[in-house]
Amino acid sequence: MTPQTSCEHKLIRTTRSVAAVLSSDFGIRSGYEIVDQSPTQFRPSSLRSTIVGSTTEAIALRCFFEHQTHEDRGKRIRVCPISDPPLSIVRVGDIVEARYVSSQRYFLVLSLSLRTVWGAEVALSTKTMLHNVAAENEVFLTQTKITISASIITRRIDPNSVVLRYAWEESRPAFVGLNEWAARSTHNEAEKPVVYHEGDFVLLTPQDDGRLLDIAQVHRIRKMEVYVRHLGRQSPRAAEFKHDRLLIPADELIRMERASFNPVAICHVSLLTASASSWSADTTEFFVPEEKSHLLRSDCIQCTNTHRKERQKRHGTPPLTALELMCGAGGLSIGLDLSGACETKFALDADADSAKTFHTHHPMAKVYCGDAGDALQLAVSGQHPAEGTQFPQRGEVDLIAAGPPCQGFSRKNQMASREAAERDSRNLLVCTVLGWVDHLRPKYLILENVEGFTAAKLGGHDQGMVKLVIKSLLQLGYGVTCGYVQAGSFGCPQSRKRFVLIAAREGLKLPSLPRPTHDFLGKSVVRFYWMDGDGTSHASESSRVPTAVLPAVTVMDAINDLPMFDWKDPHMIYAGPDAIELERQEQGICQLEVVSGEPTGFAHVAYQHGPQNSYQERMRVFEGQMTRSVTQHQTSDYAGHLVERVVNVDLEPGANYDSWSQPSVNKPALLNRSQGETDHWNDEHFQFERLDGDRYFKTLMTTVPAHGSMLHPTQRRLLTVRECARAQGFPDWVDFHTDTNMRSAYRQIGNAVPIPLANALGKSLIAARMTDSRLLEESKASRIIDNVFD
Repeated sequence: MTPQTSCEHKLIRTTRSVAAVLSSDFGIRSGYEIVDQSPTQFRPSSLRSTIVGSTTEAIALRCFFEHQTHEDRGKRIRVCPISDPPLSIVRVGDIVEARYVSSQRYFLVLSLSLRTVWGAEVALSTKTMLHNVAAENEVFLTQTKITISASIITRRIDPNSVVLRYAWEESRPAFVGLNEWAARSTHNEAEKPVVYHEGDFVLLTPQDDGRLLDIAQVHRIRKMEVYVRHLGRQSPRAAEFKHDRLLIPADELIRMERASFNPVAICHVSLLTASASSWSADTTEFFVPEEKSHLLRSDCIQCTNTHRKERQKRHGTPPLTALELMCGAGGLSIGLDLSGACETKFALDADADSAKTFHTHHPMAKVYCGDAGDALQLAVSGQHPAEGTQFPQRGEVDLIAAGPPCQGFSRKNQMASREAAERDSRNLLVCTVLGWVDHLRPKYLILENVEGFTAAKLGGHDQGMVKLVIKSLLQLGYGVTCGYVQAGSFGCPQSRKRFVLIAAREGLKLPSLPRPTHDFLGKSVVRFYWMDGDGTSHASESSRVPTAVLPAVTVMDAINDLPMFDWKDPHMIYAGPDAIELERQEQGICQLEVVSGEPTGFAHVAYQHGPQNSYQERMRVFEGQMTRSVTQHQTSDYAGHLVERVVNVDLEPGANYDSWSQPSVNKPALLNRSQGETDHWNDEHFQFERLDGDRYFKTLMTTVPAHGSMLHPTQRRLLTVRECARAQGFPDWVDFHTDTNMRSAYRQIGNAVPIPLANALGKSLIAARMTDSRLLEESKASRIIDNVFD
């Protein structure tokens, strides 16, 4: 997400539909320009003809819409009293009010029996996160389904007085389409016990309170007991290649009580292959070395065939054509494309360096360099950009991915953004993204931003920016879910918490936010909170998992295969050379002088050895081939006194400026203030902190200041461009178009979406599309059977 280069007071460009939400729901009538002249077209409030399927829920919904007429609904819910006996009046498809558990609740009648009603609870808009921007008479279906006595029904809702367009899922939170709601099983799949057979591989809760799930193969199933063989993971300190999915079968079987044998999930184990570190591998796919495979029994044939067919369907699903807006260096697109979910054919960014970087790794894509609002105006009017290539048209883009500039929402500016997001035009750039969605009507939208985005007010409404996006998308006919994600929980070696929103067009399953896959050294993401109209605070389901499927990726896992070098101590404050410099020279570690105006390090250098783990292997593979050299393994230039401070921080994990006064360094004069510096003791950013190689990178920013927390774990210097790229998951074949001192490259990397996180989002898209495909096949099969018996 590259900051827009336009001036702060430039009008934001968007479409009439989005502007209508800004004006009517948030009272914002200035600061933006409408680029289309067509009348606002929101999705119809009556959806009778769009409800498909033969489930009880689908039938009830069709009945509800049949009860509606075209008369004016007004703005308030109208109720009709019910006289005894209520079942003589209540029909399937009615929304009724009942006195349930000491409160008045609303239910959509799904079925009737002699004295009872089975119904789905209906939520008023006041019970959702859109309570103060949704229409008073809009209601939402929920997943709560209960049987109530007909005697507690007090009133029936006039169907012409309510608007019903979506279902509301409080726990996600999410607004989903009615067809998706109607197609779901009445039972929670997550509550069903895992079905396993002899030969299946299963994930188990660890017995030793470890952070990784145990893995075992079921060998024999008896009436009272189960015999299993555990498959251990590699030691984190393994001297050989460390594979995150490699398992070693135990020599002996273990007998377990069947009553207490409760697998978490089924997983899949096969022989180790050359593609075992693939970006597109499923989270539950593992491998064993051939020399240990004789310990395993034959797989369950039925389950293996089912898994093979599902995998073939997944890999055979054609990728979505994607457009990335405000693409920056393209982290979001790279991750989505590597997952197999997308093929990014269009990209746009206002920064020339970012646009050129994107084009180097997406040479076949049409990359536009310019303001997203200006481009939207040209696209809507049918004009071509200066480059001469045509903007994509409706029907040519399946997915829009976007990371609008986040400077106005950053932690540094969070208090200002909480007061009024509309004061900074950069914050309303999300309206331009929504304008592109309105113009192109893609199947899906993925929106990423910093967590401060959720704190921003708009038009006096708390969490106003989130509500603006959700309300606009609902009006355009998209289901929406959102929440926080922690990049480290998806195999990124960095702590990077982000807000992500996913939308799906009506008729498509709404993808879920991805579930954490990797251990993140015990660190978890904060839950997403929202407030309803009664002032009650709610929280999304926690994405904290006590155990993970895959191990954490640490700093050294990410970068310890890159060529070593130190900065040469300039000895401006203390004379040299020091013993440590001579010692490291003898070890063959290059001592490179930092020269003003020039980068320090290796512009292009061969790897000194092969990859040491799965992460490094993924970083090196390009189009199925292992790269042999690495580029941009360089730092920026820094002033001499800063270089001397950096190289003299103790070579211990977490060491900082305090080590200058310790006996191991004994150079206290390095603490003296240089010209122009503030008092170090009052500056929280004055750290000169060395990373712990066994933990994770702190959140990367757009600059690498010498006084920050970016010192290499084992080398006397700051992190290079390539090391920062590795921290974000950028493969080594991505070159960043940059200025001589590399600052543009650092900025592009700091603004990017981590590739492992984007990859996980892509897999969520694939899972949703697979569900749609399965439902379509089931629907076709059902129609064939119906035709046979007609």
